[in-house]
Amino acid sequence: MKEQALFINFHPYTAFHRHGRSVLPTAEVDIHLVTRNRAFGGVQGVEPKDFARVTVVDARYEEQWRAACAWALDTRPITRVMAVHERAVLFAAELRTRYGLDGIDFETANRFRDKVAMKRAVLAADAARVPDFAPLDGPEDLAALDQSPGKWVIKSRWGLGASEVHVVDSLDAARRVCDRMDLGASQYEIERFVEGDIYHCDAVVQDGEVVFVNVGEYTHNPADYAPGTPFGTVTVLDGDLYRRILALNVRVLRALGLKDGVTHLELFHTPDDDLVFCEVAGRPPGGIIPPVIEAQFGINMVEASLRQQAGLAPDLPASRPDHPDGVCGFVAFYPKSGPTPGISAALRKELGVVEHLHNGAAGDGRGGVRHSTDFLDSYVVRAPDETTLRRRLHDIEHEYGKSAR
Repeated sequence: MKEQALFINFHPYTAFHRHGRSVLPTAEVDIHLVTRNRAFGGVQGVEPKDFARVTVVDARYEEQWRAACAWALDTRPITRVMAVHERAVLFAAELRTRYGLDGIDFETANRFRDKVAMKRAVLAADAARVPDFAPLDGPEDLAALDQSPGKWVIKSRWGLGASEVHVVDSLDAARRVCDRMDLGASQYEIERFVEGDIYHCDAVVQDGEVVFVNVGEYTHNPADYAPGTPFGTVTVLDGDLYRRILALNVRVLRALGLKDGVTHLELFHTPDDDLVFCEVAGRPPGGIIPPVIEAQFGINMVEASLRQQAGLAPDLPASRPDHPDGVCGFVAFYPKSGPTPGISAALRKELGVVEHLHNGAAGDGRGGVRHSTDFLDSYVVRAPDETTLRRRLHDIEHEYGKSAR
C-alpha cells in the first residue's frame, strides 16, 4: 500500500511541471493536495485523478488552510506532510510535530524561519561570523547596538524574497524608520550592513550529511530589486572560496540541527576576504536558481525536496562531474510599465540561452515589483567558462534593455 502524504501548496500548480513532466511523486505516494484557489493559479492544470483528494482554499484566510489540513490528518492515514513554499514550511512542521509525523519538526523549522533565532544558533555554535544584530521590538532596542557610524538593515524576522527590507545610514535614521513601523509581536530585527559580494549555497541533507551542494554568486544585490532592473546568478564550480563556502554551509546546517532537508543559504564575501553569514531557509532555492541547477547538474531541487518529505529517496546525480559541460547561470528582468518584447529566438541561441521563462503575472499591476523573484523574463544560460558566461549575461542585459525602450 502506498504511503499517504499531505501537500500544502502555496505556488501556482503549474510550477511543478518541468519539461513535460510533473515533479510531484504522485505515482509513488497518495497525495492529499491542499492548494490555493483559482484566482491564484492553484488549480490550473490539476488532474484530480492524480491525487487522493484535492481541497481548494482561499489563500487569504489562514483558518481555511488550518481547517482543511486538520480534516485530512484527522480522517485519513497520512504519515507525511510536504511543503516547499516559505510561507508553508513552518506550518507543515507544526503539523508534523502535533501529529507525531516524520520530517522537520517545528523547533528545527523555526530556526530556519526566525532570523533572530537562526543567528543566535549560528553564533552559539561558532559556526560562522554573523553581523551585529538584535531583535527589534521597540526603538529602545537600538540603544543596545554598536553606536559607531555605519549602515544598518531593518527587516522582517519572517520575511521572504528580500521584502520588508530597509537600509539606513545611521541608528538615528533607523529610529525614524521605526517611528513609522508597528514593532509589536516580535516581527522585526536589525543588523549591521555588510559590504561585499553575495553568494548562495543550496544543499540536500540526508542523515545529517550534505549529499549535494550548489554554489552561486549573485550578479546583483537581491534587496535592490526595482522595476525594469536585472538580476542573476553565476554558478561557482571550484576554487578556495568555493571550498570555504561549502565548509561554512556544513557548520551552519549542523548548528541549526538539520537531519534531512533541502536548504538555501546566503552569505557575504567581504572585501577583506571574510565570509559572513546572512540567512538560510529550510526549503529549495526560489526563482530561477532551480532551473540553473537542473541545467548544470541534472537535479531538480524542488523535486528532491518533495521526494524527501514524502519519504522517498531524492533523485541525486551519481557523482559530481570533475569537468562539467560548461557553466550555467541566469539573468532575469523585473517588470516595468511599457512594452518589453524580450530578445529573439535567434539571439537567444547565439548567446547560449538554454531556457527562457516568461511570467505574465509578474508585478503588482501598478508598475511595481513585489519581491526579489518577481521576474517577467528569465534566461538560463550556458557557456564554456565563467568569463564567457558573464559576458553573455551582460550581452543579454544590453539586448533586453534595447528591446524595452
